[in-house]
Amino acid sequence: MRPGRVLRATMAMKKVLITGNKAKEGVHRAIEQMEPWLAERAEVRVDLDLDSEVRPGEVDFAIVLGGDGSVLRGARGLAQLGVPLLGLNVSKFGFLTETTAQGYEAVLQDVLDERYHLAERMMLSCVLERDGEAKLETPGLNDAVVARTSLSRVITLDLEVNGQLVVTYRADGLIVATPVGSTAHSLAAGGPIVHPDMHAFVIAPICPHTLSNRPLVLPGESTITVRTREWAERPTLTVDGQVNHELREGDLVRLEAAEKPLKLIQTGRNVFFETLRNKLDWRGQPRYVR
Repeated sequence: MRPGRVLRATMAMKKVLITGNKAKEGVHRAIEQMEPWLAERAEVRVDLDLDSEVRPGEVDFAIVLGGDGSVLRGARGLAQLGVPLLGLNVSKFGFLTETTAQGYEAVLQDVLDERYHLAERMMLSCVLERDGEAKLETPGLNDAVVARTSLSRVITLDLEVNGQLVVTYRADGLIVATPVGSTAHSLAAGGPIVHPDMHAFVIAPICPHTLSNRPLVLPGESTITVRTREWAERPTLTVDGQVNHELREGDLVRLEAAEKPLKLIQTGRNVFFETLRNKLDWRGQPRYVR
């Protein structure tokens, strides 16, 4: 299977990009099954690495095969181009995917026939500044995390919102999450679950030295700045768990809502509260067992 090839249907209705995690054998099997069916109904382009240039308007929607990591990667590459994403799960968790790749004909026919809803999901824009120069600029769908990587010292971080100092943390790190990311690393650190339709940031310290340092929910219009002070050995900035950059003392991480949100294709097969119950194993009230 050669990434980047194009199959043209004689009567193309839509221009479709297929991408995903090429390390998963299930992704390749799904493409082998799906591509011939789809090529009869649309113009199909396969690019698992997302290394070919995609210009605005060239793709009507993208199919992302894999799990949540594949959706995160696809979002960073395609959201700013305005390309809607349809996630099909061939992995274990699939919190962000619409449905599984099994029975793909029904969901893809719905999308081709435009029987779907576009849900906008806030993305963040992350800039790492060092000595007044931008060293890294990247969007993110889930979160940006500043954390230590050594086993010893905690990090001291100043959190500023719209230029005003909020608090100085001494902690293992700090998570700045979107509503989508509130059910990921932030949740594990004790942060709240925020409905994905909201426009907000969740600030969650990781193992703070002071127990009164609790998670914060801030307006999505905020400009958040994390300034480094006393330092641990080789700390990192990580965006979506996939983009990593080593930090130095004095670095500044600036976070805002990205200009364009992610557009997720929803056909009604993935309902948020149902996903919480199933994926997070919310069992409700305990049962009486005799």
